[in-house]
Amino acid sequence: MSTQEVIDKFVELLWNQRQFDLADELFLDNFIARPFAHQPMWDGTGAESMKHHIHGWLEGLPDLQMQPLNVMVQGNQSFVRWEITGTHKGFLYGLPPTGKIIKGKGITFFEVENGKILELQTLFDALGLMQQLHVIPDAVTFIQNHINHLQQHDNIDKFSN
Repeated sequence: MSTQEVIDKFVELLWNQRQFDLADELFLDNFIARPFAHQPMWDGTGAESMKHHIHGWLEGLPDLQMQPLNVMVQGNQSFVRWEITGTHKGFLYGLPPTGKIIKGKGITFFEVENGKILELQTLFDALGLMQQLHVIPDAVTFIQNHINHLQQHDNIDKFSN
């Protein structure tokens, strides 16, 4: 299986169509995920760890869909810039359901060996997700709240000059 075919199956069949048995075909036994930043990791290696990871997302966003925005393949390495959408109907990152429809973006880099995924690294906009769920205010709201606080305490003059 080519790297492009592996990536296509990973997105469409594994994530979008929930064909979880396919994970055994897509991942090497020593597969490992390596996030770029402080983001939730899943335990273990191999196909079972990916199945567990996807089920965690589906618990919070049961209608989750992943749309590849850009795919670049060079030999056994690839990256996919993607967007997920879904409705927050269950616990996600420990947060109770809000019913909000979310969109999240990320980039996943893949290393494929012998037609299977050996390693992936994902950079995901977790901050944007938390802002959509109103756990953390967006920048405009944060700044406006700060200005309002300063105005209430007559401290705004310190910043106006």
